[in-house]
Amino acid sequence: MTIGGCTVFRHGNPKMRVPPTGMIADRRERKEWGMGVRRAPAGTLVAELLRASKSIRGGFFLACVLAVMLGTAAGSCWALQRHSLQPGQTAQGSSSGQGPSVPSDHGAAAPVHDGVRPQSAVPRGGVPIEGGREPSATAPPTHGMPGETESIPTAPPGEALPLEAPGIHVGEHEAHGVVLPQISDIPGVTFVETMIQLMRYELDERFLGWRPNDLILGRFTDNVNNYQLGVLEAMRFTTLRLKDSLTRMGEADSYDKDLESALNLFMNKATLFWFPSAESSYSEAVKHLENFQAKLQNGQRFFYYRVDNLLSLIRTYNDLLGNVNKTLIIGTHADGSKVSFFEVDDYFYYAKGVAHVLYEIMKVVRVGYKDQLITLDAVDIMDEILHELHRAEEMDPWIILDGDLDGFLANHRANLNAPLSEVAHLFGILSRF
Repeated sequence: MTIGGCTVFRHGNPKMRVPPTGMIADRRERKEWGMGVRRAPAGTLVAELLRASKSIRGGFFLACVLAVMLGTAAGSCWALQRHSLQPGQTAQGSSSGQGPSVPSDHGAAAPVHDGVRPQSAVPRGGVPIEGGREPSATAPPTHGMPGETESIPTAPPGEALPLEAPGIHVGEHEAHGVVLPQISDIPGVTFVETMIQLMRYELDERFLGWRPNDLILGRFTDNVNNYQLGVLEAMRFTTLRLKDSLTRMGEADSYDKDLESALNLFMNKATLFWFPSAESSYSEAVKHLENFQAKLQNGQRFFYYRVDNLLSLIRTYNDLLGNVNKTLIIGTHADGSKVSFFEVDDYFYYAKGVAHVLYEIMKVVRVGYKDQLITLDAVDIMDEILHELHRAEEMDPWIILDGDLDGFLANHRANLNAPLSEVAHLFGILSRF
């Protein structure tokens, strides 16, 4: 076959005569020549894309495609954290697993979200069934209406129903994806236990332990470093509020010595390698929290479920979130320098660490302060706070991008700022009650 004065042999004939440059003069002939010449067979999809990428823009597109493919395949392997306290983990000495929700003393039923109600195997009023067996009678009338009853599921032969002690609350917000924990009937025990487990995980259970003060490996794991710094900052604020208000009857009440020591140790610099090291300081602080937890269980100290204590904790967390949200939206520093691409992931993971602590603590608060939230008519607000914190908890991108808000690439700081800003707004509403 002849194209532009050049003979091209088809059907696999390797002989061909390459035309001189002058014989392909115009755009049409070049196009015909490119379509007529049979090129080398394609090896892989990547090879085809490489041939198609004749410009810088095409090469950039190929890089994005490969990044998405690798991120999809290895996303779970690169996930920073999937650590979430499960129901039953935070109730020391209580049975693990998930049980039914005990209504409050005034008979209010468990909240319903989009028609989903937690299952109940305990009669209304929260009275456990003796011997782990369910009587044949039905529950007392619901809401005081005559003739309106709720049936109680029977246990299989030889098995007992999952029961709970008075004061223990368990519930599942299936519509929001939030599972409320089972808490101890002793006020404050589960609250302190949650704090202990959060720090124990970062110090002992996470691979390589505490990272910000590592001299070598810590230089290459800045995402985990900043995540742990966020956890530490939230723990400092929580310990401060636990010492100042949650465990005191009033302003004239004394501070607990263990909580004072724990707060002082948490305030040590996170990057200290020795004299003392950060790990030793924070581990000792956790031991003081364990001592205080033992005091709660022995009745030597008390944790008070009061509205003013709840609002004090909310205001403290609101102040903390204000600083976090600022780092998620700034484009320039106070000195006028632009936020570097290598800084945006630091801000992102620091915010993730703070949000993780708030998420676990507020789940305990939602259960422990249930009656106070009902008094404030703020149950729905707290549920929405947990929903937004759950959204932040689920964000775990493979790579942190800082694209324009109206650009093609994602802006992960802005994505995380959206639910955390809503949480700060709802905290502000609660703090004004």
